[in-house]
Amino acid sequence: MDMTIRPAVEPDPQLCERYRAHGWWDGATLPTLMSDALTRSADRPFQLISRTRPWRGTLADVTTLARRFATGLAERGIRTGDPVAFCLPNSVEATAVFYGLSLLGATLVPVGHTAGPRDLACALRGSHAKAVVVANLPERPFDFDTLPPVELVAAVGEAPRPAHVLAFDDLTDHHPLTEPATVDPAQIAVIGWTSGTTGAPKGVMLSHRAMCAETRMHMSPMMSPRTRPLASTSPIAHVTGMLVSVLVPPLLGQQIHLLDYWDAGEVLDLMTAQQLSAGSGAPLFLAALLDHPACTPEHHALIEMSSLGGAAVSPELVLRAADVGVVAMRGYGCTEHPSIALGMPDDPLDKRAHTDGRPCPGVEVRIVDETDKPVPAGEDGEILTRGPDLFSGYTDPVLTAEAFTDGWYRTGDIGRLDADGYLSVVDRKKDIVIRAGMNISPAEVEAAMRTMPEVADVAVIAVPDPRTGERACAFVIPAPGHDTPAVERIGEHLATVGLAKYKWPEEIRTQPGDFPRTPAGKVRKTDLRAAWDAHRQGGHQ
Repeated sequence: MDMTIRPAVEPDPQLCERYRAHGWWDGATLPTLMSDALTRSADRPFQLISRTRPWRGTLADVTTLARRFATGLAERGIRTGDPVAFCLPNSVEATAVFYGLSLLGATLVPVGHTAGPRDLACALRGSHAKAVVVANLPERPFDFDTLPPVELVAAVGEAPRPAHVLAFDDLTDHHPLTEPATVDPAQIAVIGWTSGTTGAPKGVMLSHRAMCAETRMHMSPMMSPRTRPLASTSPIAHVTGMLVSVLVPPLLGQQIHLLDYWDAGEVLDLMTAQQLSAGSGAPLFLAALLDHPACTPEHHALIEMSSLGGAAVSPELVLRAADVGVVAMRGYGCTEHPSIALGMPDDPLDKRAHTDGRPCPGVEVRIVDETDKPVPAGEDGEILTRGPDLFSGYTDPVLTAEAFTDGWYRTGDIGRLDADGYLSVVDRKKDIVIRAGMNISPAEVEAAMRTMPEVADVAVIAVPDPRTGERACAFVIPAPGHDTPAVERIGEHLATVGLAKYKWPEEIRTQPGDFPRTPAGKVRKTDLRAAWDAHRQGGHQ
């Protein structure tokens, strides 16, 4: 049976010609791109920094494992275009799975290893995954009973597993794949997952040509590559982490240093011991390094520069970094369109601190009013985008139809372009919490909390957080005869219903009476945010 996932959206033919003429779409695919890069960079060091599974070797070692894995899948019936999911922390095996699936031409379905069983099951069903590889570690055994039916299940780790589940070693005990697969550049390469406003994660389809265009953006001379290797905490299962951690480094001949955990003090020690940079990605990483008492001018010089995104970036963080000689830049993107805008190292400090940079090469940004008419520079409106790295639609065609207007992607974010072409994201239309780069659907959290006997109704909003950018705050109407449950009790309940821990509310407020509502009965969350702001400004935390 052909399991190939088809694009849901075809760009305008004139746009296609433009992208080809400018070299964004040159026929490259992940199999050919990665095969060439892994061969050229075979001698580059590869290191996993881990408390439990540390590893050192070369990219050649990882590539051999990847090629054996690709053959193991092929001999068990996985073909070019078949969707294959993996839910793994940063590791040698996760990297080998990424490279192996790329070389085989399978459709990668990465799922964050912190995802709950509901999210993983949703991704497997939504992508029609033919196989899945999960982490089954002694310190965190996998609950295989939570998986929906999948033809092939494999596990990384030494924890006990059911008889039908293959060990990862069973898939790598083969001769290495010698030739990269031949695929159509318009075919879907990756299905990423992001929380939607309706609760269920959305499957975001990125084509081979979109992924290859993304790599070219990251390799552009405009990006000013750093002068030392990066210790990367960005998870491979996220599109940005995939690009920064394992996709772009072989193309640039760079070393790879992956971390599977985060501890600012230990990262500072690692930086000085191995002369590595760190602190890019979600702003909490850079903030944690700068705030640590062991951070010295030597560390500032090693950080050198930091590209920040995935969560709200405060101007104060960019300015603090500048005070100690670190060049920090804000950026803007999403799973659907990974690189929309990015600040550059030579941008004026006020632009780097107060804007999200200019549109990336090849990307167009349009700011429109409620009638979809473009607004003048300096005025707020919804951000629409298009470019060679734009996604090809969602796995759900209904969501795809809602997301596009005449080929432009409706981000659901509110922003403005200034007279110099710099973009500032100022608000969002979508009801989403973005915590440390991870999207949280308030609707999903609310539905899970309403199953608690103590909760009559609940509304979840995003509130600012100095460490993670935003956190989830739940306004609770307690059920008759009950007090508002504590955050610990809510966490216990959400764990039992399979909601990933990063989605749990970190702040609880009791709502007196009913929620403020629109005439149609919808909760006015802007009023709840105003109440939260007033409470904070009154000296309460």
